[in-house]
Amino acid sequence: MPTSTQELQSFQQFAAARIQNGGAMLELDDLLDEWKHQNPDPKQLQEDVLAVKAALRAMESGDTGRPAEEVVREIRTKYKLAKE
Repeated sequence: MPTSTQELQSFQQFAAARIQNGGAMLELDDLLDEWKHQNPDPKQLQEDVLAVKAALRAMESGDTGRPAEEVVREIRTKYKLAKE
């Protein structure tokens, strides 16, 4: 979604207030992450809600999913991440 002038102004106001209220040591990316968390994209939020509802329906129908260890192992292999 392209950034609108309204979104930019909203972020600017948020960032200025946050910096004045204890956020002066935050990086710009951290401020943006906080702002995005407080101002989610309605379309993405709707998609996320639908995905969670679909997963819950699948669970109610008996789908047990996959073990977390298996998924983590695949991610570690795919992205060549070391074991902790």
